[in-house]
Formats: sequence, structure tokens, C-alpha cells
Amino acid sequence: MKLDKHTVASRYAKAYYKLAEEHDTVEEAFDNMMDIRQIFADNPGLGLVLSDARLTLNQKRPIVENLMKNFPELMQNFVQMIFDYDRMNDMELIVDEFEKLYDYKNRTILAKVTTAVPLTDVQKERLAVSFAKKMDGKKVMFEEVVDSAILGGVIIEAEHQIFDGSIRLNLETLKKQIMK
Repeated sequence: MKLDKHTVASRYAKAYYKLAEEHDTVEEAFDNMMDIRQIFADNPGLGLVLSDARLTLNQKRPIVENLMKNFPELMQNFVQMIFDYDRMNDMELIVDEFEKLYDYKNRTILAKVTTAVPLTDVQKERLAVSFAKKMDGKKVMFEEVVDSAILGGVIIEAEHQIFDGSIRLNLETLKKQIMK
């Protein structure tokens, strides 16, 4: 039975996370994964090249060695394993899954916040602190969206939930109550 790419990526990410925990290097592993993400972002198609069956191992090996040279041994071994199992084209998914696991373990909440006008730094900080408490998290990272259609207030989407404190919703609710 062939596994889908996300299942494969999740398994590799979990294995590397567990290994990093055992070596007490989770923070370093996270930083290394973010560096790998940047390398792949700066070199579009790198995963495809390193997974291309038309290239020999001898043609691919110098690229992988150059990729790994500045990383600690644990990360080098991980990248080598991904390469050996011909999964370099899945590396960006593996990094994404690792980041999700890291955020979950560290109780970091990723949220989309929609407001009618941009938030000030003070407002963002207050909202992050308040929302972290509400969600029992340590840290909140916001993706900010400005949408004048909500009129005012804030809508936060996180962990498959929507917290709508917009003026638009309040007006719609009031209108429904009046119409009854």
C-alpha cells in the first residue's frame, strides 16, 4: 500500500522530532529545519532535481553534500536518510509537518486575525496575550488580514474555530432580533 505524501512527511517529521528530543536539541533541530525551508525556497525545484531518476547518484551526491555541510551531524544524518530513501522532493512537506509538531508541542497557536484597519503593535500584543490565555497557549502568531467589510472589531480563526467579534456580526444579530 502506497502512502500519501502528507502521511510520509508526517512520519519523517515525527521521527526527527523524537530524535531531537532524545538528544535534547529540539530548538536547534527547529532552526535547522527553518534553514532547510529557506534553502528549498531559494532554490525552487531542488527537491525535483534531487529526486530525478534521470540523474545518477554521483551527479546528485555533491549537491546533497553541499546542502548538508553546514548542519550538525544529527541534521546531516536526517537529510542523508531522506536522500537515501529518495524523498528529497518531499522535504518541504517534512519541514512543514515538523513545524506543526513543534508548534503543537510548544503550545504555539497560529491564527488568522481579520480587522477593519491595521492593528498597532500594542493592540497586537494585547490581543496575542489575551488569545493565548483563552486558547491555553504560550504564544500566538497572527497572520493579519485587513477587511473593511467587517466595519470594526476583530475576527480570529485558529485551530478550526472562528471567534467573531466584528461589528458586522453584531449588527446582523441585532437585525435578526429586531425582525423577530
